[in-house]
Amino acid sequence: FKSVTVRCRLENRGAGLPQSLIVKKTREDRVGYFPNSQATPNAAHELFNDWAAARFLNGLGHDPPLSPRFYAGDREHGLIVLEDLGNGEGPNTVDALQGHDPQLAEQTLVEHAALLGQLHAATMGRYEEYRQIRLGLGPAPHPLKLYHDPWSEARLSHIPTSEVDEAITSYREVFAALGLRPQPGVEDETPHVTPVVEPDPGPFLAYCKGDQNAAGDYLRRHTKPRLFDFDAGGFRHALIEGMPGRMTWGCQMRIPARVQSDMEKAYQAALSRGYAEVADDRVFYRGLIEAGGRWNFLHLIHRVPAALSGDYQRGLTTLRQQVVAWLEAFADLSEERQRLQALGKSAREAVKRLRELWPPEVCSLPYYPAFYF
Repeated sequence: FKSVTVRCRLENRGAGLPQSLIVKKTREDRVGYFPNSQATPNAAHELFNDWAAARFLNGLGHDPPLSPRFYAGDREHGLIVLEDLGNGEGPNTVDALQGHDPQLAEQTLVEHAALLGQLHAATMGRYEEYRQIRLGLGPAPHPLKLYHDPWSEARLSHIPTSEVDEAITSYREVFAALGLRPQPGVEDETPHVTPVVEPDPGPFLAYCKGDQNAAGDYLRRHTKPRLFDFDAGGFRHALIEGMPGRMTWGCQMRIPARVQSDMEKAYQAALSRGYAEVADDRVFYRGLIEAGGRWNFLHLIHRVPAALSGDYQRGLTTLRQQVVAWLEAFADLSEERQRLQALGKSAREAVKRLRELWPPEVCSLPYYPAFYF
């Protein structure tokens, strides 16, 4: 775990204080606990992200706030004190997906996706506010290599051509390892995707939670949906996490296409309250396919080589199962929207080859239990 999290009950609480609080403290046994380091992400950076998110989101005027309420923090001891959201009223999204009520699972997924859209809409145009809070706590780590960090922050600066060229070379090397060549046109589509997603997403720049491997960061408190755990948060292209039914939760286990569509519509409607133009499907799906192209590059460069070396359990399914699902999800999106077709057709060819290399059970993804037919 990234931090030690403790629920503390207050015996002699003052006016306005709740019955219990959550205290998060960095785990100093984790390698790389150096609060002043700018090298690699570490426990201190993650705590500062959570701290900055709570202060930033508490200041947006939402009632209840979009994160747990922030009470106090101690940088020297590496801890923060937050609102205790309790265990929630009813199942969270993960529990609903692993239950036996498809209607409840669908309702929870749609509400969760809409809440992410609300988060993104509320934070568009407020990067400088967050930046001042985050930098006041300590330096952020230097960015990893292009397309090697699932939750990379927007750099808001030019990415050197040499980095893009290196990414294209790595992409080609993966295809060579599969005995394939990418489709003609990949070199043209990559320089298009990179500048509109990684360095400066323009109007899509928003505060994102990150770390969407599972959907366990949501619950209901006093009938209101709430989000928690922001240690991978930062400002990036909103649609990187605006299609969880397609690209993250839906690639751990399968979600029916109809439910994915309902999630996307709910997210789009919520996001349009911060960026009105996104209500136009042409604007929304152009952004979606560009963010999807970014995911496709990351998965091919960062994940496929590891999966070729071996398989292992990664949450509810295995790395190889998820690799096939990730690549197929982008190929489907590209085909559906008739955009970035060189990258999409290349992803489809990679999936075809992986199905030849790996046993059938590794190349199929089961539905979440709530959606077993």
